[in-house]
Amino acid sequence: MPQHRMSRHIHTALHNHNTTLPHFIFAHRTLACERHPDRNEDSILIDQPGGLVGVFDGVGGSAAGEIASQTAAHATHQRWRQILEKLQKKRKIPTLLENCDALHLCTILEELIRDADEQVRTIGAQRAGTDDLATTVALAAFSHHPETRHYTMVFAHVGDSRIYLLRDDEPLKRLTNDDGLLAKLIENQIINETDAFRIDQATTAEQLSDTEISYFRLRGGITQALGGPLPPTIHIDQVSVHPGDRVLLCTDGIHDNLTDAEIEEILRKGPRTATARLLVESSIERSHDRINTVRAKPDDMSAIVLSCRF
Repeated sequence: MPQHRMSRHIHTALHNHNTTLPHFIFAHRTLACERHPDRNEDSILIDQPGGLVGVFDGVGGSAAGEIASQTAAHATHQRWRQILEKLQKKRKIPTLLENCDALHLCTILEELIRDADEQVRTIGAQRAGTDDLATTVALAAFSHHPETRHYTMVFAHVGDSRIYLLRDDEPLKRLTNDDGLLAKLIENQIINETDAFRIDQATTAEQLSDTEISYFRLRGGITQALGGPLPPTIHIDQVSVHPGDRVLLCTDGIHDNLTDAEIEEILRKGPRTATARLLVESSIERSHDRINTVRAKPDDMSAIVLSCRF
């Protein structure tokens, strides 16, 4: 079996814990697909001091997908640091936003993604030598509320990279809805949301009709991405994050192989520093099992897990 190569990714961390997310433990892992172990088309962004994390899944084949995701991740991080420096003029090193208005943070995330989209279509296309490249994005930014010790997480996504939230006393909640075939079928009233979820979570062909199997196999086709010919529709929302919560950002290499129930079990039982690695390892194991499941899918795999401590 060819060896996986760790992808280049953006990871900013400071040793002074007062300048990072003080109540969070970060875990992350990204690996290239076994079919092209020297080219990871996923990129991850982790800016602990600034409170920004993101996953990007490049599409376009060959080197174009890798260039698309790397370009978007770099552009997003660069613009984020510029915004923090502007907002925090008195600080030599930009740090986590405190008591930031959520609507303002929504506007900032939209700006980040618009800028990344533009750079993929220009700088990325120039680097790749083609305009046939694009990338998904799932992005989350945090604002700290010291008086209550909770955080506001504003999140945005385009494509089918996902964000999940797990609380101790609640089932796993998927915060994002994929821009893909199943969403289009719901929009056109061909299937309902319950059936779409059942199709997406199937593990064997026997659980689906012949038509549903075709939907399942095509569910990974995305309808929105950064770098495409048209400006993407950016989905933005917010949620409060409290001690005990875990947040997962992942590319489809994780959620195509694992069901939400399997993801929840790993997030709930796995050590805080190892959950991202366990998700990737479980996804790799599933991707090899073409006999017992229809979910097996070789792919690049990336996960970022943030655990909010008590």
